[in-house]
Amino acid sequence: MESASELVRKLGSSDDYFERQKAAWDLVRIGPGAIEALSKALESGEFSDLRYKSAWALGKIGDLRAMQPLGRAMLGDPDHVVREWCAAALETLGDRSAVPVLVQAIKSDHARDVKLRAVMALRALGAADAFRDLLRSAESDVRGMAVTSLAKLRCREAMDDVAQMMKDEDGEVRRRAADFMGDMACDEALSSLEIAIGDEEPMIRMQAVRSLSKVPGERSCLICIKALKDTDSQVRLIAVTTLGEIKHPAALDHLVDVMLGEDLDEIRAWAAWSLGEIGDERSIEHLRSACERCPPAVAKKAGASLKECFGLDR
Repeated sequence: MESASELVRKLGSSDDYFERQKAAWDLVRIGPGAIEALSKALESGEFSDLRYKSAWALGKIGDLRAMQPLGRAMLGDPDHVVREWCAAALETLGDRSAVPVLVQAIKSDHARDVKLRAVMALRALGAADAFRDLLRSAESDVRGMAVTSLAKLRCREAMDDVAQMMKDEDGEVRRRAADFMGDMACDEALSSLEIAIGDEEPMIRMQAVRSLSKVPGERSCLICIKALKDTDSQVRLIAVTTLGEIKHPAALDHLVDVMLGEDLDEIRAWAAWSLGEIGDERSIEHLRSACERCPPAVAKKAGASLKECFGLDR
């Protein structure tokens, strides 16, 4: 096999794509013996494709001596593609000493793709504490990424921190905080979701209602019932289906009122579906009534609930 320096030369100068690919894999096969040549190419190579392929190869080799050159390149290379590959390589190396460098990239890099790649690397390293610190970032984009990452890591310890994000000035951050609470799927999340149900932005209210379906129980049901009166029709629609997923009988009378009321036919129809999902026999007479006097879409859903959930043909 050719030497590491000769393979690096081909990696950076060959006009043949397949020759460059072969050189990259041969460098990986050389392993630790190629670290010095690849690190030099990463930090001083003339062409960005040479530098990012060097980062890729360093990650594949997995030698921790590559940590420092990868970190320096991730923070200093002029090409965002190279910086992305450095973050990916640091993730592959799997050493937590990369956490400060990844955090710095998230805070300071101007390229969203680099931030996202650094976030993925931090998740792989299980760096929950770093994400909790990033909740205080001045950038709403970073705060949102931190909230979602803490949800992915199932970090229950961050619940109080994320609860504070329900008051964030940025709507997307608040939406992600509501999503986080659903992912935690515990009673402690309900106070935050109740706040989110009253948010001024419909997308946050919708997310809060969706999250309630992951925390079944009477309190969750009662919070969701409030959303049946929401001014936004999509929030009301999600609320009626969520009540069917929660399956608590406390929703029965409210769903009957929606089904037999004057809301949009689609919402009334899904209220009939939810009554079937709850499975309380007290809803049978109301479903039969809907079959007889409600618009076709509602009547059809009511009939389906009677048949599928109660075994009745109207």
